[in-house]
Amino acid sequence: MASTTAVKNSMANAWAALGNTYSLHTGDPGAGGTANEASGPSYNRQNTTWGTASNGTVVGSQITFLVPAGDYTHMCRWSGSTLLGVYDTTDAHISPDGEVKVTPSHTYAGD
Repeated sequence: MASTTAVKNSMANAWAALGNTYSLHTGDPGAGGTANEASGPSYNRQNTTWGTASNGTVVGSQITFLVPAGDYTHMCRWSGSTLLGVYDTTDAHISPDGEVKVTPSHTYAGD
């Protein structure tokens, strides 16, 4: 039996409630999520504000990482110091120093 839209929305909202902080990485972050994290005088982890799920998808507010020139390949999602997920993203090449802008989202894919 397929999940109803209400169940999909509930699951997506529950996923969003787990955490809203993201880090950006120049390579594989490893199992602990801390390897290859971006650095620089303007870099900080960023928070998103999650909206309410619709049709099983929840979308966060756009986040902007201020980064030095380089290649950025991964993001991690956090709840405080607890790693929630590692994401192999579309590679971003920044030159010169600049911004990486991301609008996070999650779609509940369960049945």
